[in-house]
Amino acid sequence: MLHIGFYQLGEASVHDAVLMLVQKARGTGKKMLIYCPSPAATAFDDALWSHDSNSWLPHGLDAAPGAELASVWVCSDMTSNPIDAGYVMLLHGAEPESWTGFERAFVVFDGKSDAQLQQARSQWQKWKSHAETELAYFAQTAGGKWERKA
Repeated sequence: MLHIGFYQLGEASVHDAVLMLVQKARGTGKKMLIYCPSPAATAFDDALWSHDSNSWLPHGLDAAPGAELASVWVCSDMTSNPIDAGYVMLLHGAEPESWTGFERAFVVFDGKSDAQLQQARSQWQKWKSHAETELAYFAQTAGGKWERKA
C-alpha cells in the first residue's frame, strides 16, 4: 500500500522542513527521492550540502555521478529514480509519472501560499481514489511539530 502524507508548513522554511523529514526517513533506513522542478531542485541540492556540517547526507542532483552511494537524491525529472528510493518527497506541485516502487510519499507545501494550497487540494482529490493508497494530512504547529488533521 502506498502511504501519501501531505505536510502543510507553518512558520518553518521549506528547506528546514524538507531536511527534517529527510533525516527522519533516513533513520528508517529508507532512501528518499526529492522531486521538484528546476531551478528549485538546485536550491534543494545546495541546502542539503550546506545545512548542517554535522549531518551531511550523501546525495546528488539529476544526472550527477554517485547515485550508488547516495541515500537521498534530488530530481527535476519526474520519471527518474537513480537510487531506487522507496520514499519520495514532492515539492512545488511535482508529481511522479508512476508510483511504482514507492511505498511512501511526502507532499510538502507552504500553508501561506494560496497557489500551493490549491495544488495540494487538487492532488489530494486526484489521489484519494487510487486503489491501495492511504492519505494523511499534517499541519505544522507554532512549535514546529506535525499535528495530524486527517
